[in-house]
Amino acid sequence: MTRQEALDRLRDFSIQGEDVYLIDLIPLVEMIWSDGQAQASEIGIFQAYLIKHVNNVNTIAGYKMLTIEKAEQFLQRFLNCRPSEKLLHTLRSLIPPLRLSGSDDDANQMLRTSMLQGCLDIAASSVTEDPYQAIERFCSDEKKCWFEIFDTLNDRSKSAPSN
Repeated sequence: MTRQEALDRLRDFSIQGEDVYLIDLIPLVEMIWSDGQAQASEIGIFQAYLIKHVNNVNTIAGYKMLTIEKAEQFLQRFLNCRPSEKLLHTLRSLIPPLRLSGSDDDANQMLRTSMLQGCLDIAASSVTEDPYQAIERFCSDEKKCWFEIFDTLNDRSKSAPSN
């Protein structure tokens, strides 16, 4: 998929302009919901990541392109109630052509690593059942979700599902 095709696809979801830079947060949203519930500790980690992400985008842009308030407003539709898995998978599949295909390989890798680390931090922040065994810190749904995100961000997955 080309960058322009991905931008056109995002427009189908009313995501355009500076909001395109917020799709990097979709994998973290997916991780939050992967166990079926958005827990307070997960939202706290997500909020910290959001602030860091907005500041980083603004630094790279050289001006205040995004605000925390605008980013939070954009993301509320994904956090207030659980979005469909199909929607999240589709949006995630648009990240590589839009955000990870630039000419600066180091910057692409740093963004990829940041998203994957954010997902791990969210998954490790809480468990749905206590007590848990040492190998059950992440539930199987979280593990599956993380590997799907990993594959997508490393461009090893299938193309986005169609509407």
